[in-house]
Amino acid sequence: MLVVPDPDDISIVINPGYSSGAAGPELDWYVEHFHALAGINGGGFEDAGGHGDGSVPQGLVIQNGKIVHGSEGMRSSIVGIDNKGKLVTSTLTGAEALARGVKEAVTFGPTFIENGRVVYTAADAGTLNMLNPRTAIGQKEDGTFLLLVIDGRGPTSFGAQYEDVIKVFQDYGAVNAGNLDGGNSSVMIYDGAYANYPVSMYNSRNLPSVVLVKGDE
Repeated sequence: MLVVPDPDDISIVINPGYSSGAAGPELDWYVEHFHALAGINGGGFEDAGGHGDGSVPQGLVIQNGKIVHGSEGMRSSIVGIDNKGKLVTSTLTGAEALARGVKEAVTFGPTFIENGRVVYTAADAGTLNMLNPRTAIGQKEDGTFLLLVIDGRGPTSFGAQYEDVIKVFQDYGAVNAGNLDGGNSSVMIYDGAYANYPVSMYNSRNLPSVVLVKGDE
């Protein structure tokens, strides 16, 4: 768990080559390019056969208060940040997200905690609630962000189910929390080094979006 007290230090960044169809960079590149202290993987992407290159994101993507993927009518389970630095984890249309002041958002799910209440139900999981590597994000009432990555599929950790992730966020006092892309995509870099053991032998995958913690310029 990475605890970030100042919400102004958190940003959601998308693949800068997205509009041209370029592959998403690896997390290392995002962290270095944006002079970040830390980062985790973000939203989902088209990943046929496990060989996706992060070029085509899933669902809604919002950047600088504008929809850059999807439409106003598309309904998605989003993880976003509004113009007051509040984490927004909910299922919304693009129009609803913009009306709530969401300035940055990616799509994944399910939503775990919304406005202090656990909204996740077993029906939200379908067949996906198995032991797996997990990446998720939460926020406390005072604005503190919580970035969580759990290893899995390895000898030191089998991974976590959604209920396990929710319990961790509850223990940290999260009032909002949502699931980000997991499995082979789960990765965290802190202070120039990997903080977890990614499933991929090559460390980070190509990612369409990431969550970054601001570092020294």
